[in-house]
Amino acid sequence: MKPHFDVVGAAIVRNGKVLALRRSDGNESVIHKFEFAGGKIKQGETPKQALIRECWEELSLEVEIGEMLNSIEYEYSDCTVTLSVYFTKPLSEYTVKVHEEDVWLDPSELDPLDWAPADRAFLTILKNGHIKTVEAKSGNEFDIIRSISQSVMHEAYDEKTPDGQIDYMIDRFLSDESILESIREKEYVYQIIYYNSEIAGYCAYCPAHKFSEERSEGTYLSKLYILEFARGKRITSKLLSTLRRPIYMSVKRDDAQTINISKHCGFRIVQTLSTDIGAGYSMDDFLMKLD
Repeated sequence: MKPHFDVVGAAIVRNGKVLALRRSDGNESVIHKFEFAGGKIKQGETPKQALIRECWEELSLEVEIGEMLNSIEYEYSDCTVTLSVYFTKPLSEYTVKVHEEDVWLDPSELDPLDWAPADRAFLTILKNGHIKTVEAKSGNEFDIIRSISQSVMHEAYDEKTPDGQIDYMIDRFLSDESILESIREKEYVYQIIYYNSEIAGYCAYCPAHKFSEERSEGTYLSKLYILEFARGKRITSKLLSTLRRPIYMSVKRDDAQTINISKHCGFRIVQTLSTDIGAGYSMDDFLMKLD
């Protein structure tokens, strides 16, 4: 009877890319193939303790272990293994110690033929993109929302918006007090979006009638901000599929790119909006609708 081992692997993800480590030893099925960092669980260790140890021994890398991708049984010629792979966040720089090559790969570049046989089973999850949302309810989570807003809004609107308006809007509408008030008074939901375990953006929405009494059905999508590394990963379409139709959202009238992307998703312009937001600033938008 072949010996059996419990093994853990680390899907180390940074800025949307996965760390692939090429083996320098082993039998012909694994040598010179990519694999995840990791190894056998020692007696008395939990899987996460083993993974923290393995990442340090192989890479001198400090890590934070996240949720499990999956766990599989695999039979090699000389043994069987139960391999459990976890999303893993790098907390430091690293040094390759036991592998012959390290490469950061976009999920679209994960070719199963380049990987050790047991590790191949996890590539589809990474290539498809594991999307998860977590409802924001606390100050720390509100800090994440503000940070995403700062990054996306300044990148997209600095050249189209009067000086100071973006920071004014974030201070006014995304303070802890403002977010809590919108949750309490208008039934807003704020969700932080994770893509392959990394913070990728956030969305905020409420029942459409809370935005406008004449909109009796559907959802008003107030914000959908995606960080650069996660764009083009079908996050928007997957999120829209979870919201009650029709979906309304406001888009700046001079933001041709977002308007065109929204039309590609099925939205159409239904109304022109102008809103005085104080301090001499205004928002001139199109209200768009997805039936």
